[in-house]
Amino acid sequence: MAVAAGASASRTTRRICSLAANMAPSLNQFRYFCAVAETGHFGRAARRLTMSQPPFSRQIGALEENLGAELFERTPKGVLLTPAGRQFLAEARNILLLIEQARRNTSAAGRGDMGELTVGFTMCAAYSVVPMLTRLYMAAFPKVTRRMRELMPNALERDLKEGVIDLAITFPGSEAPDLQTQALLREPLNVVLPHDHRLVGARRLKISDLAGERFLIVPRDQAPSLHDSIVLRCQAAGFTPTIGLEVYLQQTIVNFVAEGLGVAFVPASMRRSQIKGAVFKQVPDPPMVDQVVVRMPVNRNPCIPGFLTTAAGLTAVRVQAKTAVADLQLRSSR
Repeated sequence: MAVAAGASASRTTRRICSLAANMAPSLNQFRYFCAVAETGHFGRAARRLTMSQPPFSRQIGALEENLGAELFERTPKGVLLTPAGRQFLAEARNILLLIEQARRNTSAAGRGDMGELTVGFTMCAAYSVVPMLTRLYMAAFPKVTRRMRELMPNALERDLKEGVIDLAITFPGSEAPDLQTQALLREPLNVVLPHDHRLVGARRLKISDLAGERFLIVPRDQAPSLHDSIVLRCQAAGFTPTIGLEVYLQQTIVNFVAEGLGVAFVPASMRRSQIKGAVFKQVPDPPMVDQVVVRMPVNRNPCIPGFLTTAAGLTAVRVQAKTAVADLQLRSSR
């Protein structure tokens, strides 16, 4: 008895669900109704939608029955909207528009054309590649909401792993196997001197001229590749640099140099800081610093590939420009 009663209840539930589903107008019925309203004729509307007229007319009849109102006034020459039909036409068009927008938005989000992207970067990148890269990405993906965060290198790696940011533009050096990197920029380091330093007037400054100077440098645990590039290049020039101060931020290093606290190597792009009292000098065969874009492969944000493609394009343009300059210099020297 209990089994029979349960089976009967289950059949009743399925029947109620079926009736409820049948009572709700379908999207196709919305489209059919709009086609009739726009053409004023069942036959023309059916032909527009490549349907035969009898089933088309039955769908409109079923829609009117579900709504409990006549939507059209039938005439020998076609149909006219009733007051209820005019009201329903406005609602139906809005619903179809929302459905189409949802479809387009979902598709765009899947392609990375819209959505949200959070990018973290170092101060060095802020003075070099980030402004142009951001402008190019905004032009290519204007509907993506971008959030840019300037952080220390260690904080960038932490926030990347915790999902706070989607991408990090930083120095290479992390050995974490769960990170992927893409080369972005390589630039030389310039020497920064106080404005009254004895070497400011040197016509051709060499790295060996800096032996015995107090150096301001980023701590190795913050940016090992930048730190090592400076130390190794000095050692190749015949001396190990004397570390006067370890300073986290490159702009702060330049400020401290301007106050006479020592000398430093900083990325050439830091010239843009235009800090009074600091003099930038080029040296032959300078230390180099790389900037890379880092991501977590498990992060499936669809906006990431578009940003990486934009970054790769910018890198390629820079490489081509440097090659062209080198070729021109080679031809001029012949």
